[in-house]
Amino acid sequence: MTRVNDNSSQWFDLSSKKGVVKATLAVAGVSVLGSWAITGALMFLAGQTGSRELLIAFMVCTSAPLAVAPPIAYKVFSLMMDLIDSRREIERLSRTDDLTQTYNRRHFMEMAQRELSLAARHGYQVSLLLIDLDDFKTINDRLGHLAGDRALAACAATIRRTIRREDVLGRFGGDEFLVLAPYSDQNSAAMLAERVRHALGSADLVAGGQVVRVKASVGVVCSEGRTGDADQLLRQADQALYRAKKMGGDRTELAA
Repeated sequence: MTRVNDNSSQWFDLSSKKGVVKATLAVAGVSVLGSWAITGALMFLAGQTGSRELLIAFMVCTSAPLAVAPPIAYKVFSLMMDLIDSRREIERLSRTDDLTQTYNRRHFMEMAQRELSLAARHGYQVSLLLIDLDDFKTINDRLGHLAGDRALAACAATIRRTIRREDVLGRFGGDEFLVLAPYSDQNSAAMLAERVRHALGSADLVAGGQVVRVKASVGVVCSEGRTGDADQLLRQADQALYRAKKMGGDRTELAA
């Protein structure tokens, strides 16, 4: 699952323009208070607390940074915002499949391993679905790879709409997808796999200016009574998927 940090308690967040403005105002405020403090201290040390002219002179001198500090602060904070945005984009690209906008295999498996560890600790079940689009190569051969890419992205969107909000979708590679379903036993996972399979089979996917139909085979494995290793569960889901393909495809098979 994706854990989101709550920054609502922060007074300003340098990842937004609003936060940059707040931070700049804070610098300006500190500059004003600082200039007043310096002025008062100098007047007191000079024993001229009653001299209006000297007070004005000190105020002008100590307030001079106000003309410089806020613009510099705004520029620095803006650069920090750009760096934060760049870092977030790099992080997003490192874990996302660019074509389907799902998690890539590496990041998905890392998430799966973390979820399995939590499941073992807290005593709930996690299921893994391995989905293969049957004969998807024919779309590439008939309509071209660009149309195939669009159909693949449409399949990912269909799966995303079908699974639960707490489920995680990833691309295993090629025309195969992975779904991680926490708090799901084998029966629930099998029903989820069937919903996904029927949703894909009934979707009107437009690719290359044509409506194409896609069928899918699904291998399902549940963590109950099995190893908590994500790679091992994936191998078992792959074996179930192999049986589904061997039996003609367009079906769901459960891990033995």
